[in-house]
Amino acid sequence: MTFRLVSLFASIGFLISSYGVMAGVSPYLPLKLNPVFELEVERLVTITGYPTLRKPYHIATMVDYLDKVKLTHPQLHGRINRYIERFKTSANVTHLKAEIRLDDSTSKTLKNSRGRSTDNTFYSEFSAFWQPSEYVIANVGGGYGSEDHGFNFGNYISIGSDYLQVDIGYREHWLSPFQDHSMIISTQAKPMLGITLSNVEPITDFDITYEVSFGQLEKVDGIVFDGTTSSGNPGFLTMNLGFKPFDWWTVSLNRTMQFGGGDRGSVDAGSIWEAIIDPVGSDNCGGQSSLQDCDDEFGNQQAAIGSRFDLSWNDVPYSLILEVAGEDSANFNNYQLGNVAYSFGLFIPYLSPTESLNITAQFIEDAWYVHHLYREGYSNDGNILGHWWGDEKRAGDGIGANILSVKYTNDLSTTSHLSVKYSTIENEFSESNAAVNYDRGHYVELDYNWQYKTHFLGLHLYAGKDVNGDGFSSLAFSKMW
Repeated sequence: MTFRLVSLFASIGFLISSYGVMAGVSPYLPLKLNPVFELEVERLVTITGYPTLRKPYHIATMVDYLDKVKLTHPQLHGRINRYIERFKTSANVTHLKAEIRLDDSTSKTLKNSRGRSTDNTFYSEFSAFWQPSEYVIANVGGGYGSEDHGFNFGNYISIGSDYLQVDIGYREHWLSPFQDHSMIISTQAKPMLGITLSNVEPITDFDITYEVSFGQLEKVDGIVFDGTTSSGNPGFLTMNLGFKPFDWWTVSLNRTMQFGGGDRGSVDAGSIWEAIIDPVGSDNCGGQSSLQDCDDEFGNQQAAIGSRFDLSWNDVPYSLILEVAGEDSANFNNYQLGNVAYSFGLFIPYLSPTESLNITAQFIEDAWYVHHLYREGYSNDGNILGHWWGDEKRAGDGIGANILSVKYTNDLSTTSHLSVKYSTIENEFSESNAAVNYDRGHYVELDYNWQYKTHFLGLHLYAGKDVNGDGFSSLAFSKMW
């Protein structure tokens, strides 16, 4: 199955790469590793109308857009440009961080941190690269915690050109226009071993971007087939297509698929294609579907449509962000999303010359991250693959939620930065009158980062009361090089 898919992707990619004269591959900007720098990048994205909603961002494309703010936002230009300098050599260590943490008895999974929990008294992580030629980059990285031990991420090889870059290894994905959550694939769980095809250079005047990846999840139990359960490694497919109808509007179409594994066996490329073009006939058995034998179901699919509108009011740039995601189809219709999650956001990169504001609201219907074929749900190595909220409800519970998050940041000086985020979760059923055995959750994140001489230091507080009614708190001190 893997060989057939790789051959198919490579053939498509070869055709795309013939679009123009080839340039080399591009390294990526950090994803959920350096929050202060990543905020600067998101500011640039809003101001310039950066042409994609997927992450991680290709550095080569980011450099093209960075030039647009050289005169209008020289401080922003300087900060990002200085960071990117570390990638302008043939080899370098691009990220190195150590952290010590104190926490109370209630263990919490840190948001978007690859399954890392507050139990880790000590944690360290790094990333580095070696680029022997214009068309090849070898990336190495990962983390280690005193309790959770090894975290395998950032280990992959990139080969190809600007219209077809192939990443092979533990490369991460984030298919959402939002900064702090992604419904269908994020960094909440560890990445899987896989192959990714994408373009660095947007195509045509509509800035078309694409990304396709195929991977294999860690071994899970409870894979249902023919009335029994087994253990195995399901396959996982992601697809992304982005484009810009106008300079101020960026659109993203996303799909993910979880399939096969255990006694369900391998899945060939033909079955995957059928599931792409006919999800109802592949995944919805009974009723009006052409699929009547539920043992023949393909697997578990999700889809999302995202939009970012980059606008300005009284010379104050801002982004309006919308996303509609579906865990299933509705009414046996291939073009109607079911079990919908609605997300709305407002990002103001410069509330003042030093402040930013990010507000998101979500209304999530039932049945997210659970599935009758996979009793461990939509997860990898014990953590939900999508929104961090998925790890804030009990395993196997299909309850929905209303979520509100507000994040305020302030560059207190040229060498210090404050970030305050508050989130609240109310788990509730959208299609049931069953009792809700959850409390309203309250989550506070306070981060203070500063530079002392050549040292980049941070204090990080994570505290609140979760949806189970349990209070929690942890305090960490970090140093980055």
